[in-house]
Amino acid sequence: MRWIGVATRDYQEMFEFLRGVLGLDLVFAEETTAEFSTAEGDTVQIMAPGDRFFGFFDEYAGGPVPLFEVDDVHAATEELRRRGIELVGPPGADEKWEWINVRAPDGNLYELAGRR
Repeated sequence: MRWIGVATRDYQEMFEFLRGVLGLDLVFAEETTAEFSTAEGDTVQIMAPGDRFFGFFDEYAGGPVPLFEVDDVHAATEELRRRGIELVGPPGADEKWEWINVRAPDGNLYELAGRR
């Protein structure tokens, strides 16, 4: 697991909790999102209303969304389709990652991502 995303309506309180209480290192901070790093290099990102990902997570996730790194996100997508696992929303990408969202048998939302 490399990343956990959290849609929160309590953005400032979560910012202070992750930085001040848990002592995570701040990677970046913007008006509606911030990312923090653990000592092992994994990250936690919080998203407030108005962030481009907040609405998606708020609608489809019941809580934090863990991201698992895979070697090939395209191969993983095909394997999940073959197994009948529900894909949620369109694939995503940024400068470092490509990802998909899936609904696991437990009903929770998970992300699988491969490095670009």
